[in-house]
Amino acid sequence: MPLMLEAGARLALAYGRNQYGLRDNRPIGRFLARTVSFLSAGRRHRHVVADMAGLQVLVPTSDRTIARSVYCSGDWDPLLVGTVFAALRGFGHSIDATVLLEVGANFGVYSLPAVAEFGFARAVAYEPDPAAFALLEHNIERNALGDRVTAYHAALSAQPGELTLSLGAGNAGDNRIVDEDDGLRRPTVRVPARTLDDEVAAGRIPLADLGLVWLDVQGHEGEVLAGGRTLLESNVPIVMEYSTGMLDDAARERLHDMIATNFDVIVDLGWCSLTNRLRYQPSSVIGELAGGRRNVETDLLLLHAN
Repeated sequence: MPLMLEAGARLALAYGRNQYGLRDNRPIGRFLARTVSFLSAGRRHRHVVADMAGLQVLVPTSDRTIARSVYCSGDWDPLLVGTVFAALRGFGHSIDATVLLEVGANFGVYSLPAVAEFGFARAVAYEPDPAAFALLEHNIERNALGDRVTAYHAALSAQPGELTLSLGAGNAGDNRIVDEDDGLRRPTVRVPARTLDDEVAAGRIPLADLGLVWLDVQGHEGEVLAGGRTLLESNVPIVMEYSTGMLDDAARERLHDMIATNFDVIVDLGWCSLTNRLRYQPSSVIGELAGGRRNVETDLLLLHAN
């Protein structure tokens, strides 16, 4: 099934069965009215205030994807969020009073609801885009969450240093780390890079207190994990985007090997959302998700058996 068609089918089916309150939180009339309001505001303002998880957050009107969703319905991808926490509960993993690590935090898409709504005690957020990081800091301060959410302006990668971040047009969630000659012809910015292992050693990531890592870095997931041996050796579950179209063959094989070697169980969250069923599979099947070198775009939950 083509990727856009599959994503549309997931959303339509979930809306029809009101999965995780999707229809209740997105009545068509209000959603359309808020969409018009957001697009209209974009002609006059760079940012607007949106309600999210009982918080007031500043979001960019240039972002017609994540920011628009938050402004129109107060959340981003509730189908994914609901499926993640249902799968964690089904596996017997509690996140109560733990810390969420969000890598690729944008303006606080998951780290802010983590402490306001999801049940985490604290959150640690990394965001390399200077504009998104400024909004993240503003939103933390605006909601008096400085003692519960800590933000760092950096990308996490396999090595410390500097990287090139390509900025997504109309979708800040499509910012991605690229080679300098990647050919995308999008605006770029140089950003600081750190390794997860170094951040753990420096005390900025409290590994022993982590209840979940949320990793959304547009094809850079393997590099983040390569710099996070301490995380791989822990029992902390990871949510990560799995988009094979962003990976060359070598990067795909490295990621598959890392998942199969370091985790016991995977949950294909896209499949679970589509079918409204939870399915736990051995991590060894990771290569079969993209069998025949076809492109797959989903999210995975990576779990340890103990």
